[in-house]
Amino acid sequence: MKYLSLSLIFCFSLLSLSLSAQDEEYGLASYYSDGFQGRSTAYGDTYDKDELTCAHKRFPYGTMLRVTRLDNKRSVNVKVIDKGPFIKGRVVDLSRRAAEVLGIIDMGPVEVKVERLSGGSSSSRPETARVSTPPEPEPVPEAMDETEPARITAPAREEETPTPTQPAVEVAERSPAAATTTTREEREPAPRTTTTTVEPAKTRFSPVGDDFSPFGLYRITLEKPDEQVGYGVQVASLSNYENVLKKVAELQAKWFDNVMVSIEPGEGGKNGYKVILGPFEDSRSAQRYQQDLKNRYQISGFVVNLAELTY
Repeated sequence: MKYLSLSLIFCFSLLSLSLSAQDEEYGLASYYSDGFQGRSTAYGDTYDKDELTCAHKRFPYGTMLRVTRLDNKRSVNVKVIDKGPFIKGRVVDLSRRAAEVLGIIDMGPVEVKVERLSGGSSSSRPETARVSTPPEPEPVPEAMDETEPARITAPAREEETPTPTQPAVEVAERSPAAATTTTREEREPAPRTTTTTVEPAKTRFSPVGDDFSPFGLYRITLEKPDEQVGYGVQVASLSNYENVLKKVAELQAKWFDNVMVSIEPGEGGKNGYKVILGPFEDSRSAQRYQQDLKNRYQISGFVVNLAELTY
């Protein structure tokens, strides 16, 4: 009996350790690019960068997780609303707000501990989780914007349609033309209620790294700053545009989303390309970032004044 008791205690200890290991995980944390703002997640939620949310491959929708940086022990509690990340070594994708709480904006992936707090189910996201209680319908004004989607205007029009009563029948008997007109309006809905609501595509793009190829479909967003001010950290100077795309892909695969490219006239009519990370408001911030790139990611660079770039 003594040996049996010891065996049971040993088995329960192993089971407890196994369950504990399933509820925590170590790896790299990254965060969503701002380009994903407003798009649909794998569970149908609309991503909002200002909410404390995340993506995780194993924990289901609705699970509450605590993500803790291993270097300074800062932590944040987030809710799982998406599947991912799909890059080797990364265990969680954080919303921008969660990344700000951890202080990892513009740092790239950091080592974290992920702990399951509560919630979540083995099934897919429940339908009721993303449907909020609709507000009380308001009367439809006489002059309504015709571009309003049908899913908003249709219920209001149904309430506006009067239920036929005996006085209405008497009026119709006195005026056959009016009765005919009323019947046609009830049978044919107004054109403004047939506007189609366009839902965003649910395709999610994955960062490209070592698998970059000069052939393929890529999503590229070009944005020009309102003012050419501030500072940046130049990490590459290239003469071939294909190498520029390859360098940008390499940086994005490491989860840098602050990549800029300065296209400048070169010798012999050829262009020159500078890959710069930033911008930063002052040179001191850029210098700290340059040192962090060197220490954490072995990326060499130097600070440049963006206002001094000439074209």
